[in-house]
Amino acid sequence: MRIVIGGGGEISLQFARELSADYDVVVIEDDPEILRPFEVLDVQIARGKPTHIATLQDLELSARDKFVACSDSDEQNILACMAAKRLGEEGLFTFCFVSKEEYYKSFRRETDDDIFDIDKVIWPQQRLAKEIALIAREPEAIDVEHFAGGKIDLMEYRIDEDSSLVGKRVTEAGLPKRVLAVALISDGRVSIPRADTLFDPGDKVIFMGEHEPLTKFARSVFQKGKTKVNTVTVIGGGTVGVMVAKELQHDKGVELKLIEVDQERCGEIASELDCMVLYGNGSDLSLLREEEIAKSDVLVSVTSDDEKNLLGSLLAKQMGIPKIITRVNNPTNIGLFEGVGIDVAINALSTAVDAVQTMLRAPKSSLHATLEQGKAAVIEIEVPEDWPVGKKVKDLDKVPGAIVGAVVSEKRKIVPHGDDLLEPGDHLLVVATKDAKKKVEKYFG
Repeated sequence: MRIVIGGGGEISLQFARELSADYDVVVIEDDPEILRPFEVLDVQIARGKPTHIATLQDLELSARDKFVACSDSDEQNILACMAAKRLGEEGLFTFCFVSKEEYYKSFRRETDDDIFDIDKVIWPQQRLAKEIALIAREPEAIDVEHFAGGKIDLMEYRIDEDSSLVGKRVTEAGLPKRVLAVALISDGRVSIPRADTLFDPGDKVIFMGEHEPLTKFARSVFQKGKTKVNTVTVIGGGTVGVMVAKELQHDKGVELKLIEVDQERCGEIASELDCMVLYGNGSDLSLLREEEIAKSDVLVSVTSDDEKNLLGSLLAKQMGIPKIITRVNNPTNIGLFEGVGIDVAINALSTAVDAVQTMLRAPKSSLHATLEQGKAAVIEIEVPEDWPVGKKVKDLDKVPGAIVGAVVSEKRKIVPHGDDLLEPGDHLLVVATKDAKKKVEKYFG
């Protein structure tokens, strides 16, 4: 399979770095400055624009190729996908990255009969906003995902020095039935916990469980009696900030404030949202004090400027706000943000790139969540029809770095025990480290 990437830039570079070791990768770009970082990679360069007919014709796009349009221009990406679809063989699959809601709604494919020749539209900002809202709703949690229609949850917590888990092994943690510890993050390294794994202060641990028992366990161990978030402050009234506010504004009992530095934009936001919209700078300490932002349970900083996000978040931390969620526009800054104590640092593009990569690598698997900036992931695997009778969940132990977190089928939606049988047609939610993802896909291949 050949991966053809339309347009250079940061997203394209991430794809090229990750995929060039396993696939023939072609990057279409005509700007020599943009192409410079690609020169050290094992990729083919097609000089030209991804919207130009001659450039695409020279590539002779086949049905086995995948076309990813991910330049900084939405319009170019849309046109490039349409042109590739018309000029390539029938069966060519196209991915289109967009940053505007209007394009996402207009061009995403609802049915196979849609008139627009784009197979998959990717809107990173939407995914980021939904992820932030999920995390903001859960006290103390630093990552949250819901699966199987809300029946299966994933929650990540940091182990404080006074935690009841410190010094205990997994078997001593008091995990209820149908709740698993599926990942442990220690000193930046991700591993899959085993029965004798010890919990240490500063570690982060990810649990997957059926909703009711996991919620009850989390409240008793991490949330210390606090069952809900009451006040959320959002800094930044751009696309992501407004989408986060829209996700949260109808949550029962939640007081929502949004701070935006552009006065005209404040008026636009106020007409869209049912919340308090404040005109001012999110790093203005006097404004934060005057509006009693310190009383917030959660502060979300999602401007397009990493320096402003970091400064606003550090001020919030000094004010004692329990949870701080920060958008990091440059993924190389994530380590810096976490290093100074920001609870949750999230980059939109990294999550979207990981999702597309998983779809490219394994058509029978799909990415449901990235964990720890791509160091691990939750992927869905369908058990094949020729699966041997009597094979159990614990047989996946043969693949180091992976664990079955849930089994979903028409008959059951469970967090499994090792002795549970797997059946053809079961959909497995597998937590796997980055190095183990390919092995898992091959194991079920």
